[in-house]
Amino acid sequence: MADIETDEDIKKLVDAFYVQVREDDLLNPIFADVAKVDWVQHLPKMYAFWNGMILGKPGYTGRPFPVHAVLPVGLEHFERWLAFFKLMVDANFAGGGADRAKNAAASIAHTFAMRMGLINPVAGQML
Repeated sequence: MADIETDEDIKKLVDAFYVQVREDDLLNPIFADVAKVDWVQHLPKMYAFWNGMILGKPGYTGRPFPVHAVLPVGLEHFERWLAFFKLMVDANFAGGGADRAKNAAASIAHTFAMRMGLINPVAGQML
């Protein structure tokens, strides 16, 4: 299995991940009904974000946490989001880039959940 090494690999991962999100009964309502995500605009931002996180390429501008902080989500949303992300990485890629992707996603999910008060920072709980 190939590693995540190119912009096209990022696009493949992000697209596969969001197919799962849009088919999920827990996550889709947050994206579709609450955030009302415009996928035509959102996906290129996600390609740029993950290009930066996994491949170290510049291009993403923005502050992702404030957008997420106002959403009515619980720990179960972060757990599902992370499970789907890891599943899509493992289904399509293997190697250092794949490991960076999973580690970055886990760090983001954990940090957001902690900042939103869903995880006690001194409890040692990880996603």
